[in-house]
Amino acid sequence: MKDFFISYTKADKEWAEWIAWHLEETGYSTVIQVWDFRPGSNFVLEMDKASRETERTIAVLSPNYLEAFYTQPEWAAAFKKDPKGEKGSLLPVRVRECKPGGLLGPIVYIDLVGLDEKIAMDSLLAGVKRERTRPPEAPIFPGLQGHSVPKPERFPGKVGRLVNVPELPPNFLPRDEELKGIKELVFSGEKKATGITGVSKKVGVQGMGGIGKSVLAAVVARDDGVRLAFPDGIFWLSIGRDIREADLLQIQSKLARILGDESVFENLNDGKEKLLELLADKVCLLILDDVWKARDAGAFDSLGPNCRMLITTRNADIITNLGGSEYSLDLLEVPKALKLLADWAGIDADSLPREANEIVQECGRLPLALAIIGAMLQGKPLNRWKNVLHKLQSTDLDKIERDFPHYPYHDLLKTIQVSVENLKPDLQSRYFDFAVFPEDTPIPEAVLQTFWAPEGLDEDESQDAVDLFVARSLARRSDEGRLSLHDLQFDYVRKQVEDVTELHNRLLEAYRRKCLDGWHTGPDDGYIFQHLARHLIEAGRKDELRNILLDFNWIRAKLETTDVSSLVADYDFLPEDSDAFLVRDAFQLSAHVLATDKAQLASQILGRLMALPSRSIQALLDHIGESVHESWIRPMTPNLTPPGGPLLRILKGHSDSVRAVAVTPDGRRAVSASGDRTLKVWDLERGEELRTLIGHSNSVRAVAVTPDGLRAVSASDDSTLRVWDLVRGEELRTLEGHSNSVSAVAVTPDGRRAVSASRDRTLKVWDLERGEELRTLKGHSNSVSAVAVTPDGLRAVSASGDLTLKVWDLERGEELRTLIGHSCWVNAVKVTPNGLRAVSASGDQTLKVWDLKSGEMLLTLKGHSSWVNAVTLTPDGRRAVSASDDQTLKVWDLERGEMLLTLKGHSSWVNEVAVTPDGLRAVSASDDQTLKVWDLERGEMLLTLKGHYCWVNAVALTPDGRRVVSASRDKTLKVWDLERYEELRTLKGHSNWVSAVAVTPDGRRAVSASDDHTLKVWDLERYEELRTLKGHSDSVSAVAVTPDGLRAVSASFDQTLKVWDLERYEELRTLKGHSNSVRAVAVTPDGRRAVSASRDRTLKVWDLERGEELRTLKGHSNWVNAVAATPDGLRAVSASGDLTLKVWDLEKGEELRTLKGHSYWVRAVAVTPDGRKAVSSSFDQTLKVWDLETGEIVATFTADGSIRCCTIGPDGVTIVAGESSGRLHFLRLENA
Repeated sequence: MKDFFISYTKADKEWAEWIAWHLEETGYSTVIQVWDFRPGSNFVLEMDKASRETERTIAVLSPNYLEAFYTQPEWAAAFKKDPKGEKGSLLPVRVRECKPGGLLGPIVYIDLVGLDEKIAMDSLLAGVKRERTRPPEAPIFPGLQGHSVPKPERFPGKVGRLVNVPELPPNFLPRDEELKGIKELVFSGEKKATGITGVSKKVGVQGMGGIGKSVLAAVVARDDGVRLAFPDGIFWLSIGRDIREADLLQIQSKLARILGDESVFENLNDGKEKLLELLADKVCLLILDDVWKARDAGAFDSLGPNCRMLITTRNADIITNLGGSEYSLDLLEVPKALKLLADWAGIDADSLPREANEIVQECGRLPLALAIIGAMLQGKPLNRWKNVLHKLQSTDLDKIERDFPHYPYHDLLKTIQVSVENLKPDLQSRYFDFAVFPEDTPIPEAVLQTFWAPEGLDEDESQDAVDLFVARSLARRSDEGRLSLHDLQFDYVRKQVEDVTELHNRLLEAYRRKCLDGWHTGPDDGYIFQHLARHLIEAGRKDELRNILLDFNWIRAKLETTDVSSLVADYDFLPEDSDAFLVRDAFQLSAHVLATDKAQLASQILGRLMALPSRSIQALLDHIGESVHESWIRPMTPNLTPPGGPLLRILKGHSDSVRAVAVTPDGRRAVSASGDRTLKVWDLERGEELRTLIGHSNSVRAVAVTPDGLRAVSASDDSTLRVWDLVRGEELRTLEGHSNSVSAVAVTPDGRRAVSASRDRTLKVWDLERGEELRTLKGHSNSVSAVAVTPDGLRAVSASGDLTLKVWDLERGEELRTLIGHSCWVNAVKVTPNGLRAVSASGDQTLKVWDLKSGEMLLTLKGHSSWVNAVTLTPDGRRAVSASDDQTLKVWDLERGEMLLTLKGHSSWVNEVAVTPDGLRAVSASDDQTLKVWDLERGEMLLTLKGHYCWVNAVALTPDGRRVVSASRDKTLKVWDLERYEELRTLKGHSNWVSAVAVTPDGRRAVSASDDHTLKVWDLERYEELRTLKGHSDSVSAVAVTPDGLRAVSASFDQTLKVWDLERYEELRTLKGHSNSVRAVAVTPDGRRAVSASRDRTLKVWDLERGEELRTLKGHSNWVNAVAATPDGLRAVSASGDLTLKVWDLEKGEELRTLKGHSYWVRAVAVTPDGRKAVSSSFDQTLKVWDLETGEIVATFTADGSIRCCTIGPDGVTIVAGESSGRLHFLRLENA
């Protein structure tokens, strides 16, 4: 008797598997349809058996579950056994928002909606144990609930962490009324601007410089009530006056990292969209300090519904523009000003001399000015107060006005001047040195010690100077020992320095003393690696900057001490340097890799830049080998997409073919539809997935976006259309009416109607607001595969498997005309922007241009070598872009009927293409499970990377390590020279995919396995086919040759292995035992045993002499895709779809170790000749080298596509891998 039967619907299969997995990991046993019901079994009987032979039933609750009729008997049987719920026989688990009714209504369910995985798992396990669930943390304090405070939905009682919030200054003067007023606005935020509904999310603290805005904002951040109200954190971002866009991008990236994302942004809009996604479910307070421009605050206007923003600024217009609520901070009242002055002077307020009142007035009742003067008077006799007052009154205001003509803060500036003039001359000079640093950048004290060391100051003297500046309130010091100046103090010191360039050179020369072997050897003091590029530019040393940006040692040191976004930003200082920008673009193409694995720097830039002819770039690459001392994987040929070509981005995330794509009207997002039953929304600039739309129960075949960009309409093989809210990622409604798969959908220009095309041979017109069918268009005699609407919204053009197109009147529902001319299915159609012509794409390998008024065919476009699946038009109507089964896209000139460009890069059929509204980019969708973003202006890539034009499924090296044979989905094998990395010959003969290849020990023959159910033996000297081996009844997935070269062992989808005599080309025996397809086979070095790997999740060890199964190795939880034996024949290493590799003892049949590190299916594995390491390749695009003794990763290489196969040479360091794009990777393991 098992513990749980999992009852669910198809829509919730992932949830059901997740629940079953974690229950079994905890020791429970489960029955779940997707794992336990075998092909051919009776579904109803299996359900009945499961409910009878399990103790309890888990009902996975969702709207789909409650609506499904077949789930009712499943949970009803459990309810009948325990109607009172005393044993918990029926245990509902709610995974989506829904309200159970009827008999399910009164039953308490386990609620997983909205929980993160750890909390959800804990809730599930506590629920099945039926334990009391007292919360681990105290509930939120009810006393705050009178305010409209954002309430945490997941972790009540959690106190928000403080991130970068500055410490409060010494002698801080509480300003309770102001604090209360700002908190009220933060908590309730009365709406101030149109377009913001409900509570305003933004509050601005406005006031003149030095009035205490930043200090008060820090007080708000540290308030216990505020921290309780924002449990996900209070994030402080310093903006400043002269901030560049590149600096804002780095701040956006920094905030994204704080929120758990490693994105590198190319523009501010990209950053905003990503932050909007990251903050969508957060309850946090964002504080922007010292904002001068509306653009700068707008870069962070990405708040989730439960987030708030607090801004400090001198410009009230910024708050108004953001639609925020303003709190205007006034000057201190005289009693409070006197109290603050006394605190800084270190005396009791009652003991202040009579000059104090006049000093307060001279300081303008500004907190910063009072702090500066009070600090200067600390410890001084009372008679000195008169002297200070005199200095304040006699300050040359005319000079201040001349120096700072647009500043209204003369009271504060004169107090700074009086305080600085009170310093000794050498200390004045040191204070003016602060002018060299970027504004609003806290400076580590170690930087000042480096800067001042050449001036004769030792560490203690530097410390004394810093202490004095802080004590005089001329600078602030954070807990981390970093110094910062108020921006008015910074303005003052900048004005005192006549030659800032000389100051930058002084700083650089001071650092040069610590970088005797080059800038890359500089101290990691938290400053110089971050800001060296800026100082070199400001010092006029542009050539020196170029040298370090093209120096591998500097690049590596910079990346190790900072991050990718900081590295990329340095290249923006040289906008006209083509070499620098190619290197910059290479880093951007590899940013997703380097953000998480900096150790791949060398392999990534070599793979991307090796083919570029620039002498500067080649010099950069030449230094890599001598500079890297850790283990790494070196590309021996160009093997990654280089910068400068038409391919801009690869979007990966779907787990099945991508059937369709549409671009939003702003050109910033794309929506894709897939055979994995989902749609995904993508950011086209960053190449990131924003959200997944789940709801269809079968493949999604098409998608269209409404003209306002807010909604999408999808069409599916489940015979429905669904309307989606793209902002919230929610399904709005389902449109039902077709009786077969819905192939296509188009939206009218007003966004109010949609037209769908179906395999039921009809089109339907829908009202998108009411979700109603308006009319059905009949006339086609076969499936309708595509539809397009004219720009006026009055007509539609449909394409069909009946070889025709039809033009329809959408108002009257009538057919206007039929367009005849194609000789095969018409797969796609688009209408030109002027509504006069249509362009169709067909299985006859052509596109045709039609006159919609006369119905005449104007033009035929030829060039594709297989079915043309899709076509789209540029906004000017002058060009078309087509997508084909030949794995290419082509760009056409519609006026001249000429092909302009071919875009290559997909590794399978290209199903759809869309063009951005500016006509500059195209997005393609393919059966290779990716989308690709293309630049239509750049032209074809000059560099052709070596390989096949389709998946590389297998690679095998000759024993001498001089040649390699690759096997591909393109039905061919290729033989390569490993010394020159050149193709020697292509072997043709198979009629379907070539799945595997093995080379005989003498290197003279190769044996290939194919989806055409055969194996072929090839002569590698004459490159001829010797024999075809037939016997399998399904695809042959793998082959291995025995060490004597006399026999081969093949594995097949027919669930068997076969042993072949390679001399007589005869089948010797068949090995049966697996219960699913056999994916791989390896032979032990003594040739007596074979190890097979299967989709039944097991490996089996076979005696090849007797044809007997010796043992079964169990442990993987998904398909076993590959296996390799160690040279001593004692161990085997397997690779699986469960993301792991396992090391096995073949004598005892025991698992020795599990190797974890891949994030997707592991597709292949090879063992080094010494048996100490293994190489694995995965659909996660990585190749990894493992230490088999320790189980640790030695090195990783990330490709542009899934790596389907790998092998390692007899030298133990040469690696060859094959990619899903058809690309071959020739690699070398270094320093291992």
